[in-house]
Amino acid sequence: MVALAAAGALVTAVLGAAGPASAASPGTETASAQVASGDGWTVTRGAAGYTVSLRLGSPLPIRDDMPELVADGLDLGPAAESADGRTLTATTTDPAVAKASSIAWQWSTGGSSTATGPTSLPSAADQLAAQRRTLAKGGKDGHPSPYHPGGNGNTPADPTTVGHGSYAVADYDFGAQSIALADIGGIRGELEGRIYVPTDHRPHPLVIFLHGRHSSCYNTTTLKGASGWPCPAGTAPILSYAGYDGAGEALAAAGYTVVSISANAINANDNQRSPDDGAGTRGQLVLDTLTMLKAVNAGHSVSYHDDVTGQDVDFDQALAAGRSTYPEGTMTARQFAGSLDFNSIGLMGHSRGGEGVVTAATLNEGLPHPWAIKSVFALAPIDFTRVTLPDVITTTLLPYCDGDVSDQQGQHFYADSRDGTFADDVQRSDIWVMGTDHDFYNTSWTPPYPGASDDWSQADDPVCGTSATALASGQNIRLTAAQQYQVGSAYIASFFESSLGHQAAFQGMFDGSGTEPPSVAGYADVRTVAQQPASTRSDITTFQSASPQVTATGDVTATVCANKYGRTVPEPLPDCTLPGSTLTNQQVPYWTPANYAPNVPLNPMTHVTWTGAGGGVAVSVPARQRDVSRYDEMTFDMSPDESVASATDMTLTVTDTSGRHLSQPVSALNPWAVTRMPASTSNRLGKIVLQQVHVPTSTLRRAGLDLHRLASVRFTPVGAAGGTYLSDLSFDTPSMGTPHSHSRPTVNVDSMSAEEGSGSSPAKVAVYLSRPSTVPVTTYLTVLGATTGALGPVMSQVTFHPGSTCVAVPFPITGDTLPGAAPSTAFKTAVSVSTNAVLGANDFATITVREDDGTTGTTPPIPPVGPQGDVCAPHRIPTHH
Repeated sequence: MVALAAAGALVTAVLGAAGPASAASPGTETASAQVASGDGWTVTRGAAGYTVSLRLGSPLPIRDDMPELVADGLDLGPAAESADGRTLTATTTDPAVAKASSIAWQWSTGGSSTATGPTSLPSAADQLAAQRRTLAKGGKDGHPSPYHPGGNGNTPADPTTVGHGSYAVADYDFGAQSIALADIGGIRGELEGRIYVPTDHRPHPLVIFLHGRHSSCYNTTTLKGASGWPCPAGTAPILSYAGYDGAGEALAAAGYTVVSISANAINANDNQRSPDDGAGTRGQLVLDTLTMLKAVNAGHSVSYHDDVTGQDVDFDQALAAGRSTYPEGTMTARQFAGSLDFNSIGLMGHSRGGEGVVTAATLNEGLPHPWAIKSVFALAPIDFTRVTLPDVITTTLLPYCDGDVSDQQGQHFYADSRDGTFADDVQRSDIWVMGTDHDFYNTSWTPPYPGASDDWSQADDPVCGTSATALASGQNIRLTAAQQYQVGSAYIASFFESSLGHQAAFQGMFDGSGTEPPSVAGYADVRTVAQQPASTRSDITTFQSASPQVTATGDVTATVCANKYGRTVPEPLPDCTLPGSTLTNQQVPYWTPANYAPNVPLNPMTHVTWTGAGGGVAVSVPARQRDVSRYDEMTFDMSPDESVASATDMTLTVTDTSGRHLSQPVSALNPWAVTRMPASTSNRLGKIVLQQVHVPTSTLRRAGLDLHRLASVRFTPVGAAGGTYLSDLSFDTPSMGTPHSHSRPTVNVDSMSAEEGSGSSPAKVAVYLSRPSTVPVTTYLTVLGATTGALGPVMSQVTFHPGSTCVAVPFPITGDTLPGAAPSTAFKTAVSVSTNAVLGANDFATITVREDDGTTGTTPPIPPVGPQGDVCAPHRIPTHH
């Protein structure tokens, strides 16, 4: 996997300049497997490829982002971290690394800064003054302010105060090593968390919270973050699970039981021990917690063995231990029993916890009898693998000033699962919250809590910074920490009150209507894109593929595109970014390459460009879809492209079969759809983000159009030159839909071993389904570290026809006759972006290539693996006659 490096400085072995490189001379190449080296880094030859290692001067900070290695500007992809966090390693088949002159690292989202932001909060009064200053300055240049709170009106009640029921709060702690964790090297972790439960002794819908990746401990002297689990001497645990009290208590008062679970052991080990950086581990922890809670709810005795104390701990003892972190807790197992309704479950995850709860929901659908998970809220999530999620109501909250997951890659949860990826009937949405960072949605990650800092480290940035200089800029959009926390609490609570409790009052916060709760409407700028359930939606065109119903005329072109520049395999569609583009991953969330699926096609849409005032793009409405009288609105998504400095405009014209029409500027319907997002000199901002435009069908009716006979929708540019992106033209009626988790086939990939050989030799890897599907299933297989020349394919689409369960995907292994440094070389493989099936527990695997020419070190060779047999044989379903 080789791609152009993202813009920004790279960090070398000692977080400084690289030392001079040296390479093995031709005469000594057979004697030493080390083919290149420099200050703190080496490149060694292995079976069918090379291993690149970089020693750091100090461990990387604990972030949700992931490190990658870069050789002379070429991105080698995700790097494995050593147990001490100071060595990064990647394997590659690219022979260019044998002549590398420098090896460096970067974050997967781009850049290599290890700086932390301010560890104290600015004056709230100064931030409020900065917000007023930005609002006052906005509009004076003819363009809307970059910050516009209030949305499209208030909800009739506030989700954080609507509940008035009594509730209890308690922590539970079975011990620091009380549960076996899945797929993370055989370690054990804590079974610990906080419970918020109504006290009326009746069953209530259950919501699980899962925090993200943060330091697991803090130094009790310096109050700085520390690693390790259990926490070493001189440190204490960071209670990340306790940081969502606002949402937890609001939901408990409204009649929901909430359990916020701890994942510190995973945070301390995921990058070092887990093949997918902890996604599967976190997902399984959620499901294991449900199993524990169901037993307690039924009044059964549960007990877990804590390896630290050597004791078996039951639930009452766990509640007693929890009083050390929440002294007010007086709950007993008997009081808790009967408080959970397992027919109505929701999940919320923050950051890597966001990917974790999505993974829990997909693993759930691989079970013979799935839990009744109805909704998932992903808060500032990562999406390293591009998981698709069916059957549950989903929303993804994306902070615009996120300094950790600064490419907002979690947007893919929405993009990859919409438009018929699955035959389900649920609403999906993205919520962009302007002026918020990654961490301050959790009070345990917010100063003055130990180990906390502002993840937006560019304090002087005029848009997202919090220094005095930034606040005086007249461009600043940052919310105070208290404001941000209230936004998070309100949107988390309202989502579950809507999706589990069917509270119609809050549905406008997620369906694109743009309503906001009164507690945040005075300062929150929230921008929502939603796709309604299939049963209440008619897609006129998705703009994702060429269609005769979409035509461009005059000075206008309309090109279906996908991806950002820099792909390393041929793609069927042209890039969406402009030729010569310098946009970073952080600036194009729709096309940010996924860490474990970097060449899988991303988010196709139509790129409209124009060089003059004549012409436009016309969409003809198919005859069978001309009657839109049953729907409440027409919607489409639009954004200016990078050629637009600040804003552009288009005229929208809707026409019926009699020629009656309505024409309006898009800027009058939603100015954000034709205005660039807030920008500064930071390459994290100025993002390309599609905004949703809504046209009520009542407006069309009042203009005289016959809603039974619509004929066309036309987009006409305003101005001499420019460009926009278009996606998802639909008629719909907002609705949450009908969530229904049910068992689906899972997509998996097998590990395999092969001999290196002395030239190009064929091999195959098995991609398989857990059971046959009655409809076609597709997925993508990626071989990490592979290039098109040696170990391939880098990426391959795999299709399962109805009834089939396995596809043997061919790839060549190119060997040599030289010894390697190790007895084998391992390449990681992953499946992603599945349709009509979910990713399974074995969505990652390893291709192990045996070094058959001997080793240069002291490690003995491994036994021959022999020729490959039928790799699909274990996965075929026997046919009975």
